[in-house]
Amino acid sequence: MRNKFTTVWGFLFGVGLVALVGCASSMVPAATRRADAGISSVIRASLQANEKVKASRVDVETREDVVYLTGVVETEEARQEVERVARRTENVIKVVNDLTVGKQTSAERRDDGVIKFNIQSRLFQKAGVKSGDIDVGSSQGVVTLIGRVSSESIKRTAECIAFDTNGVKDVHNELLVGMKE
Repeated sequence: MRNKFTTVWGFLFGVGLVALVGCASSMVPAATRRADAGISSVIRASLQANEKVKASRVDVETREDVVYLTGVVETEEARQEVERVARRTENVIKVVNDLTVGKQTSAERRDDGVIKFNIQSRLFQKAGVKSGDIDVGSSQGVVTLIGRVSSESIKRTAECIAFDTNGVKDVHNELLVGMKE
């Protein structure tokens, strides 16, 4: 009975967390979030059509017209091609290329998913971060924090939480502080 209760409680917590993750950021206006989603969609579609890139392992996140690339590509040529595609997309003002070159096993992909989930959970529980304010990317244990937070303290706390998470090798903290005007 206890195992069934624990399983149900864990499932409900996971569903609740997924619902929170889908919530919008309070730090960035809705119009900016919509424009960013459009940029990311255009880049993803361009990468899917690109013969030089296996886009299934490339994560694209756009915040305030800045594109963040995370994931794994097989060659340096593919890494440069992904960045080129992103830079040529309309309304992109900057590209942060955190792609790694190499092969990623299914175990590494699963580990990155666990790292991402653990960091997001701890951010929401301990740092008082609204779910849409910080996006977490993880590739081969290298974590990228993307978004906008209300204070330097929250930015530092988020970085500490990421570094203290099991399996994390490095953290790229790309968080911006303050409201978008």
